[in-house]
Amino acid sequence: MTEQRVEVRDHYRFSDWLYYTAAGLVPLITAVVAIYPRSALGLVVYGLVVVAGLVAVLYFFCTHCPHYQKPGRFLKCIFFWGVPKFFPPKPMAMSRLEKLAPVGAMGVVFFFPLAWLAEEPGLLLVYLLSWAVFLVTVRRHECRRCAFTDCPANAVPDRADPMG
Repeated sequence: MTEQRVEVRDHYRFSDWLYYTAAGLVPLITAVVAIYPRSALGLVVYGLVVVAGLVAVLYFFCTHCPHYQKPGRFLKCIFFWGVPKFFPPKPMAMSRLEKLAPVGAMGVVFFFPLAWLAEEPGLLLVYLLSWAVFLVTVRRHECRRCAFTDCPANAVPDRADPMG
């Protein structure tokens, strides 16, 4: 089977952001549905964990991305559309810490609600499947054409290979 050539994405549309935001909200809302009836404080803490996780991704990861480097005060990418560029761009390669910190932060976002979700097997299943669909969708449709070459998940075929 021959894989078709995919162009690297140099810009995104608002509809791209809407799609990935809707897909990403499914597991987050599922967690909220599991947490809220049992613990209002747990819900507040989870909200803070999600915000902190997103800020960590924005600071450690996104500041290196070519989409963050573009002129303008606001981001236009599939995850942060219209968000102000709070941090200065970092056009250099990512350090090991900058690669690991966002993964750790999002790991906390993922694992935090599991105790509440374990009490609701149906919600736990929806949560796990929706995260899986979200991550596989990003990997399949974005990582193959990502302009961020230093990203650990970048899966753009080697363009230096003429047969590539």
